[in-house]
Amino acid sequence: MPAPSGGTQRMNPPSQHPAWTILLTKGWLSRQPAWFQDEVVARATFETFEPDEAIYRIGGPPGGIYGLVSGTLKVSTAPPHSAPRFIQFGIQGAWAGEGPYLTGEPRRAELRAIGRCTLMHLPLDAMNRITERNADAIRCFAAITVSHFDVLARIIDDLLLPRADQRIASVLQRTGWLDPATVPISQAELGAMANASRKQVNAAIAHFASKGWIRHSYRSIEVLDGDSLLSFALKDDR
Repeated sequence: MPAPSGGTQRMNPPSQHPAWTILLTKGWLSRQPAWFQDEVVARATFETFEPDEAIYRIGGPPGGIYGLVSGTLKVSTAPPHSAPRFIQFGIQGAWAGEGPYLTGEPRRAELRAIGRCTLMHLPLDAMNRITERNADAIRCFAAITVSHFDVLARIIDDLLLPRADQRIASVLQRTGWLDPATVPISQAELGAMANASRKQVNAAIAHFASKGWIRHSYRSIEVLDGDSLLSFALKDDR
């Protein structure tokens, strides 16, 4: 995969590096067996990406996986007949990019840095070498896809909620998984994620702020009470 532009830096961090503490205690890699973790630590490189820099794009050449150490990522995807749409934030400890390893095909999603981001990168050839040494690695890498299905199930569930304000509440609760829970999102982007109009977004934000569930400013929303947002999203008024 060609090196991204924008001053990306690469280094192979020692096993005691703080980045590994994060990735070995949060997310996909933390749930894998010790032998597999050791293989990843031995082969991955530490990379930085500048604001709005693409880590990879839809249709890009096959490449390896990336794990988010710090910063926030924007995840976009779409079926072949549509333009890419922003669907989810990447959160600390999350990994993505396993598709080409599993299929040998180009990228099906886009990852883009919102602010300056630090990621761990395991190249595709390193993934293949790990698999050659132990075929159980296939199951470990495939677990990333399973975690993506869990997220996609939640996204679909959000979009099937009957009322716009419920969809907006659920999307905000989901984006509140970020740490810290200040969501770098515009009202237009929030409306697109919740399939809601700008007017509906404005009304919902005002209501949630009056309840003390969120605090909002220009192009950012801080989630203060995710539990209340989710309860509101799931309530049945029938």
